[in-house]
Amino acid sequence: MAGFADGFRSGFGLISDVKDRELKRDQVEADEAYKKRQADDLAEYRKEDLRIKGAAQTSAAGLDALRLNTEQTRANTAALAAKTANKKALDATNPESIDYMKGMSEIAKNNAQEENAQSQADERNQKLDMQQGAMNVQRIYDYHQASKINGLGPEELQGISDLVDENSSQGSFNLGYLTSPQTARSMAAIQTYMGDMSSGSNPEMTPELRAAFGGALGLTKSAAIGREIDDSFVNAPDWMKSKGLRISGQGLHEVGTSDGKALSGTLYVLAEDADGNMYPYFPPLTAKRNFANNQPLDLEMGEAVQALAGTAHMIQQIGPKLGRDVRAAKIHTMYGGNKDFDAAVNAKLETIRKGIQSGASPKESLLAGMNGMANATVSEKLSMTKTDEYRRAIEHDILFGPTDDTSEQFKIQEWFESTSSALAGAPVPKGVDAANLGELMNRSNSSFNYQNASILQGYYNEDGEIEDSAGLIEQLNLLNLLK
Repeated sequence: MAGFADGFRSGFGLISDVKDRELKRDQVEADEAYKKRQADDLAEYRKEDLRIKGAAQTSAAGLDALRLNTEQTRANTAALAAKTANKKALDATNPESIDYMKGMSEIAKNNAQEENAQSQADERNQKLDMQQGAMNVQRIYDYHQASKINGLGPEELQGISDLVDENSSQGSFNLGYLTSPQTARSMAAIQTYMGDMSSGSNPEMTPELRAAFGGALGLTKSAAIGREIDDSFVNAPDWMKSKGLRISGQGLHEVGTSDGKALSGTLYVLAEDADGNMYPYFPPLTAKRNFANNQPLDLEMGEAVQALAGTAHMIQQIGPKLGRDVRAAKIHTMYGGNKDFDAAVNAKLETIRKGIQSGASPKESLLAGMNGMANATVSEKLSMTKTDEYRRAIEHDILFGPTDDTSEQFKIQEWFESTSSALAGAPVPKGVDAANLGELMNRSNSSFNYQNASILQGYYNEDGEIEDSAGLIEQLNLLNLLK
């Protein structure tokens, strides 16, 4: 084994030495060949690299030239666009340019179309509301007829109450108005007034009468309520259109006739700011009665009499038949029964009595609508609150809310008295030769009225100082006070 191993090692060693020498020779030859190829490749690479760099330089120069030309073109285009835009901008503000006139025409056209579409939508909605209101009254009447056999259960009472609420924004079919004890008194007062006008006399339009007319003609309801006053309110004073004021209510301000045949009139509209302050203005009573319209109402005396007679007839027919059912329905849904309702009425009456005893104005309560109560003594007022008539009025007010705007009419009257008094002592703009606005009025043989007081108040702040001198001068010119 050892010999074999030694021989193996000896033979292997000899062969290994020979292989080593052959491998080293091959490696030397391979190294020389590699170095030669490497040198050749390097030379070729350098040659190609120089060619590429030369081509790149040529291409870059061309590309730079192309880019320069492109940027120049862009610059020229931008300059032309700037000139065009500048010309358009100048034309847009130049009243003599075609573009300006075209632009203003488009704006006016768009505004007119928008306002017309809105006013037409108001008219359509008012007609739909009236139709739905009539259908709701018919459904209440159906409940009434059925109750003769089966009575009115909780479900029927709830159904009637829902229909009453649906009609609460109605002018013609408001169940609170149609069943109110005050409404019957109002209609009687209207008939007396119309008779006096027809005979040629000039009867006084009291706050109570204005409220009566407004309720009978449905003038206290409007699609404009809740909207912000802007340029589309063509009858609003200019100063109101930039104050964020919203319409909170409206009603009849004046109605009359100059020839005994045609009626004309004005509304009051209450504009409210974010703090709850009220500012009235007095637009004409228009034919369409919407905020984007100033076409005067063209109503003949005979037509007015017919319309009022129709309202009176509806009150006479609907009030007695449906009054008890709608009252029961509202008591059921609001108080659950007569016991809690009676307690609420008693509490309201006690509050009113305490107010009268402490000197509160009857204009803040239902006493304002009672005959002869506006100027009654404290004792007379307290006596009235103990009558069945007054209790019924309080009950109706709790269930349905105010059914006319008598209290608003008194508030507007008080607003005019205080505002006209303040304006009389208000300063005038510099350059106007008058001590105050009152002197300017007197010198022009003019006086304060509801319309000009509403217009002029907007140019003074709460301290009575002029807030917009230029605007005030413009209005004084329009009112012919600076002639």
